[in-house]
Amino acid sequence: MKKLLLILFLSFSFIVSSYADSDSCINAYDNDVYENIVIECTTPANAGDMVSQNILGWAYLSGQGVTQDYSIAFSWISKSAEQGNTWALGQLGLMYQNGYGVSKDYNQAFTLLTNAGKDWEKELQSLELLIKEEAEAEAKKKAEKAARAEVFQAIDKIENLNTIPARRIGKWYGSYYAHDESEEVVVCSDTDEFDLFEFIVLHDQVMSRRVDEYSIFEGYPNYSRYINNSESSTLHFFPDNIIQISDDLTMLSDYYFKTPMFPELKSNIHNYTNMKLLQCNNLNNQIDFILLESDAIEFDKLIYSAKNKCQNNKPIDCLREFVDFADVSNNNELSRAELTRFAKFVVKWLTLKGELQLSERMGASAATMIIAPALAEFILLNYDYDNDEHIDIKEMTFDIVNISGNSELNNKIIREYIEALDLFSETKTNASRMLDDLF
Repeated sequence: MKKLLLILFLSFSFIVSSYADSDSCINAYDNDVYENIVIECTTPANAGDMVSQNILGWAYLSGQGVTQDYSIAFSWISKSAEQGNTWALGQLGLMYQNGYGVSKDYNQAFTLLTNAGKDWEKELQSLELLIKEEAEAEAKKKAEKAARAEVFQAIDKIENLNTIPARRIGKWYGSYYAHDESEEVVVCSDTDEFDLFEFIVLHDQVMSRRVDEYSIFEGYPNYSRYINNSESSTLHFFPDNIIQISDDLTMLSDYYFKTPMFPELKSNIHNYTNMKLLQCNNLNNQIDFILLESDAIEFDKLIYSAKNKCQNNKPIDCLREFVDFADVSNNNELSRAELTRFAKFVVKWLTLKGELQLSERMGASAATMIIAPALAEFILLNYDYDNDEHIDIKEMTFDIVNISGNSELNNKIIREYIEALDLFSETKTNASRMLDDLF
């Protein structure tokens, strides 16, 4: 009986002592003597005092008077929260919200802040807003991922690069408002009402700009307002579509002449756009089209044709494509005037493509008048070996023959082959095929 009374007395004395220690802990916190918190709060905290546990955990959480340690803070605050301390419940909820000393868990944070009571309503509302925003961001992320997947599937369908037909090379107009012939007429006739874009479609390049952004009288530098559509993307040419794919494979644009190639992507507006290219022949009476673009487009058709010739025939046939284009008089010789005309086409083509760097004071039209004759003179000086103010296939290919083989007989045969071609002005192609069969 005496032993039992002694135990009860010692226990009561320990409890009283603990509460006395907790007072010192609370005083250290209230008086901002944070460096004493660990000393004053450790004993009552170990004794189970939930206030001291919470204060000690707060000190480690905030790094006040002690080195910041989320793990120790979580341990003490959890012990206090288990005893129902609402302050500890709120702090523990924020630790779960931010992932301090524990894996981030919004559901657990929501439960703790709810149980913490009215004093934590503001923090609970902030958490609810955060949960909503992150849920929306995650949904948006999933939607974007799904949209990109649609684009990837569309890209996978493009297996081969098909060359655009010559009839598609030219100047076109595009608007997001026109999808059939009736709308095309309205858009082309009322350019002020609709956003209309000009498109120059070449055999390997597409350039675009807004209709009202250029006048040739402003000079060449302003011509750079044409945007090269392949500078930050790749182009795939098809008979009735030009597909533009961004370098990061997230954006796909479909310029179509008849129908879109990927109508199933229409709802994917953030990753897929399509635009119908219109004829709008009534608009091609502008001075810039007449003086520059029409000739440049015509020369690009020649390049397109010559490339096909070069791939499937002998080099002489490739060269003859250019000679036939330049030989206006059809006499199998190129005069100074014919060379100058040909040079004008070259200069305009290079100017349109942005590959010819000119002085800022020199407009495209002026540059053609100056550079083309100089280029013609350069060609004559280099190839007019008989000094008759003309050049022909034989003169243009003289050096090619010399390096084609070291056999005198071989050179003689090739020279006679070229001379024979020059004799047949009206039946050039047939004559070359006959000679090929003969050799």
